[in-house]
Amino acid sequence: MKTYPKLAADMFWTLMTWSFGFLGVMIIINIIQRTMNVIQGTEVDGGFYGSLIIASNIYMLIIGITSIYFLPYYVENGVTRKSYFTGTLIASIGVSIALPIIIFLISIVERFILTNWLNMSYKIQDINEIFNEVLMDIDDGLGSFIGDLILSVILSPNMDPSSNWMLAIAVFALNIFIFYLLGWLISAGFHRGGIIIGLGFIVIAIVMNTLKDTLLRIALDLPFSARFSALEPFSSWIAVAGILILILFVIWVIRLLTKRVPIEI
Repeated sequence: MKTYPKLAADMFWTLMTWSFGFLGVMIIINIIQRTMNVIQGTEVDGGFYGSLIIASNIYMLIIGITSIYFLPYYVENGVTRKSYFTGTLIASIGVSIALPIIIFLISIVERFILTNWLNMSYKIQDINEIFNEVLMDIDDGLGSFIGDLILSVILSPNMDPSSNWMLAIAVFALNIFIFYLLGWLISAGFHRGGIIIGLGFIVIAIVMNTLKDTLLRIALDLPFSARFSALEPFSSWIAVAGILILILFVIWVIRLLTKRVPIEI
């Protein structure tokens, strides 16, 4: 009997429980910010959706890192490593889809309240505009390289939900899913090979995410760093195929690592 469907459901609800806690904290922070906007009479800039883009990337990276810690528990209870891997992967996909949808719905409620009940001006600043502004301020050389890495971690390419909400949610889901995978990859690397190997996987994760961002910008016809101008001739379809290959490669490496990672029982 296959155990991964039940494991996937258990993992999904565990991760969603954490996610509801994460959203609760972010809602409280957002309410405080909006209260200050009301008191000061200032325009609401960014909104709940925009503020959650960056926070969700970091959050998914963190819970991805924790995924490896479920492995000993399941193995001790007779679950195979393959079932653990498959169930966790399915659960992460589910969370990556559910979270952007919930955030989008909350942002709709927020905008309705602010514009109809409080008569406040509501402006959503496209995160890609922020990327372009920061990109123009980065100098050439080592500073540019470090800046590219920071932008890759913090400012993933996204779409404005007001222009195409389905595409915006899909891109949002893709970004946080990959952040989850990279967190899982890093933690599996540490557990499989120790500190030195683990640090190597952090570098690999940064490179993977930078490449993903560049390919996604090509696919969405968004500007990207001149450092990666060699990829400019790529068509949107090639970029999408590259992202898919990148995801499959990360999943394959995680599977190899979790098949051999030592378990202390």
